[in-house]
Amino acid sequence: MSTQRDKQRERQQRGEAFQDEMRRSWAYIKNCWRLRLKDGKGGTQVADEVVLLQQVNILGEHKRTEGDRFELSFLRSDQITGLLNFDRVIDRSYGLVFISFHNLAIGRDVAYAVRLVTALRYMQHKGQHYIHLDDFIHKKLPCAQLLRRQDTEDPTYDLQELIECCKLL
Repeated sequence: MSTQRDKQRERQQRGEAFQDEMRRSWAYIKNCWRLRLKDGKGGTQVADEVVLLQQVNILGEHKRTEGDRFELSFLRSDQITGLLNFDRVIDRSYGLVFISFHNLAIGRDVAYAVRLVTALRYMQHKGQHYIHLDDFIHKKLPCAQLLRRQDTEDPTYDLQELIECCKLL
């Protein structure tokens, strides 16, 4: 039983580390207002953060996996509903999922952003409930790779390109 609890705690810590990386990354964007949404005890928050920028508004959910797939089951139903509803608010609002494929043992540490509405359409078209890492790598669906910044001490991403291409996701 404690092994299961340890694995769950480890997954949670990996997820929190990814959220911290994203928080540090937004600090490099001018005119950015970010609010972290804290999970309640019942896990009812629709996402991890709201980011307001001059060009776009983002409701973002962060997921980190050691596997090769982003699975729809990674999201709770209230998160799916919240991200989809936010995407419909106004033209410049986007419900994004930020996915980190993190497994240094096999040499993989890459992250992508995808609009949830785009991911759902892609999964429906493929008749599956997941998107394989190779589909992100080969741009089989509209997504943005989050590239690492090289000019910072702590791990961060360069999010400027993401902001500029949100409409295309």
